[in-house]
Amino acid sequence: MITEQSQNDQQEGVASLTYLFFTFLKVGMVSFGGNMALVAVIKNIMVDRDKRLKNETILDAVGIASLLPGPMAVNVVAYIGYDLRKRMGAVVSMTGVILPACTAMLMLSSAYFKFGYHQQFKEVMYYVTGAVSAIIASTGFQLFSKSLTDNKAKIIICILSVAGIILTNSFLLTIAFIIAGGVLGAWLNMDGEKPLPESAPAQKPVFGLSKSSLAALTGLGSIMLLFISNAQQYTHNIIVKMILVFGGISLTLFGGGYVMIPIMQNLFVTEMHWLTNQEFLDAIAFSQATPGPILVSATFIGYKLSGLMGAVLATIAIFAPSAILMILVSRLYGGLKHHVLTKKILAGVKAVVIGLIIGAAVKIGQQVTWSISLAVITVISFIASFRYKVSPVYIILSSALAGYGIWYFSK
Repeated sequence: MITEQSQNDQQEGVASLTYLFFTFLKVGMVSFGGNMALVAVIKNIMVDRDKRLKNETILDAVGIASLLPGPMAVNVVAYIGYDLRKRMGAVVSMTGVILPACTAMLMLSSAYFKFGYHQQFKEVMYYVTGAVSAIIASTGFQLFSKSLTDNKAKIIICILSVAGIILTNSFLLTIAFIIAGGVLGAWLNMDGEKPLPESAPAQKPVFGLSKSSLAALTGLGSIMLLFISNAQQYTHNIIVKMILVFGGISLTLFGGGYVMIPIMQNLFVTEMHWLTNQEFLDAIAFSQATPGPILVSATFIGYKLSGLMGAVLATIAIFAPSAILMILVSRLYGGLKHHVLTKKILAGVKAVVIGLIIGAAVKIGQQVTWSISLAVITVISFIASFRYKVSPVYIILSSALAGYGIWYFSK
């Protein structure tokens, strides 16, 4: 029986901790395809269906996360959780979204090291890739139609961003696009936000940090400096080593997990000798087969080093530091986002972010060898998502089932 308070919460769009956990648990189960795939699922569930979130919140989260280190997908979730329910919201949301991928990786790791088990997912994942590309494209075009059609300058910036992300693989250029969008937004006065009512009190910038925030920044800075200085080589305690290495990666990772693969391979295989080259490649392959970021491979490595405890510790160490930094930055942003200049800058940044989302869909499509069956599944997935607002959960599961059926009957 729904109480009167619960009804009021639903009407006001209030998100309970229970709602956040189970919503992001569902998101984490189907977020194959990387950062923008997760953004697409969040928009479909929390914005379009449940009305608990605004498009602007997601775009703000993506814009800030793109400028900070760490896995963007998890940082976006931390931002949303903090925005809705502060610290506990961030913790609960992060736990929910990474739990499916980490559980799957833990099961694969256990089977791998006990039985030498290695499961091939290529046939099914081939068709899931098309569905993921379609869902991301649908999200990009929905945001485009809702946020950019009122201003020609925004449309031009968005189109240039799409072209830029397609033509380059450089993360530095991606950052340059976002900065350029902000500069143009301020210069061309592209404030797409409605002004605050006159009765609403103006919010002042908040530059002060609490003692707990300063302590957190000091701790994060210490981990990063120790990692950069190679301090992990001077301790034999495997727990301390894992905290320094995985925490350091979390705070120095710019550009996503793919950028860090060569660095991680050199670190874990050549320098630390934690993995053989084949084990490292298998860890990356397993991370691709799970619905989560590529850095879930830390669970695999931690399991080999110290069993279940090592897997849990490595997972926390690689996701928590950058998420904490994201929350600290979001606090400062919360005191600035209602100011006129900030809104002008964000209007330009949002145009770039929407372009990056659409471009990400195209880039995923460029990475596969197309066939008639894949094209059909992709088109159907796009129509189902864009026109009929079908949940990405059902689209991805249906594409996986169709892929398995095609593979089975082709044999």
